[in-house]
Amino acid sequence: MEPNPRIWLFLNGPWLDGPFPPSPGESWVLAADGGAEGLIKLGWPAHLLVGDLDSLPASSLERLPKAPGFELLTFPKNKDQTDFELLWPLALDRLEPPGSIAIITGLGGRWDMTLANLLLPWAKPYRRRWLGGLITFWAGAQRIHCLQGPMDLTIPKECLFSLIPVIGAVESLSISGDVAYPLTEGRLSWGLTRGLSNETGSGLGLVSLRKGSLLVTVTPKTA
Repeated sequence: MEPNPRIWLFLNGPWLDGPFPPSPGESWVLAADGGAEGLIKLGWPAHLLVGDLDSLPASSLERLPKAPGFELLTFPKNKDQTDFELLWPLALDRLEPPGSIAIITGLGGRWDMTLANLLLPWAKPYRRRWLGGLITFWAGAQRIHCLQGPMDLTIPKECLFSLIPVIGAVESLSISGDVAYPLTEGRLSWGLTRGLSNETGSGLGLVSLRKGSLLVTVTPKTA
């Protein structure tokens, strides 16, 4: 089981089973609107719920487990930000890099929402606020990690992984360990496909990013 992140953040996308730990431990648990349904499934208490509540029935709000000091912040339905963007700076307020944020139910369903969710951490008002931390979107057993250099990421054994530059080219990138395609101090260009479809064997891999911004997708070969 992966170590608990500093913050669990639940959105309103399609539900995929974990594997999740039996409890969030001492981590913050935050939800945007209908993302609270995932907390009800897990029985995890929420510290903060944000949104216009158009996707969360009143009966679900009543059943939502609530941590001590629980906060509910409601907004009008007609607004310029998604519920995720309303919640995102509040999540960053609770992050202390090099801590991590796990984003649950943020992928799938509507492609416009999926793309907007993936890009939001990189928006100019936010990206410096998690520098040195790790943002990870969970989709069942698959992970999409957001990295800003300098940073290292360990890739589990028996996984497929791809490296996709964000906000321009990635410089001084190394891929080492038990990997099919190692790289030493290399460069990946934005929009090209050189970083796709690498894999680890029976040992671990390591992605070392010294400069740039990168999405790293990780999929177990057995998934």
